Amino acid sequence: MKKTIVFTLMLGMTVMFLAGCGGTASPAPTATPTAAPTATPTATTQTPAPNNNAAAISPEQAKAIALQQAGIAEADAWALKVEQGTENGRHVYEVNFKYGGKEYDYDIDAATGEIVKQDIDIDD
Repeated sequence: MKKTIVFTLMLGMTVMFLAGCGGTASPAPTATPTAAPTATPTATTQTPAPNNNAAAISPEQAKAIALQQAGIAEADAWALKVEQGTENGRHVYEVNFKYGGKEYDYDIDAATGEIVKQDIDIDD
């Protein structure tokens, strides 16, 4: 933009100089503004952030993760239940079962399968 203004001013002064000297000059050309080049959008692939409110694993998978961590076969566990819940803002499966005089409680992240909490108590 500065170059256009300077060029126009210099051309205008040249025309005035020539007119003052008795010479002839053609009118100064007007500068045609050029549009800035527009960026062509490019396709980008982004991996979405994990959504901890959506279940990526099933309740059956959460149960299998908890039993594997405890080293207990499903046939040996009793009072086995899987419920949905929330732990520190995460959607989790709460897996509870009993085996060998102990009560096992696991919270499994429903989006990742990560064990969020593990608690083993003596069954009363």
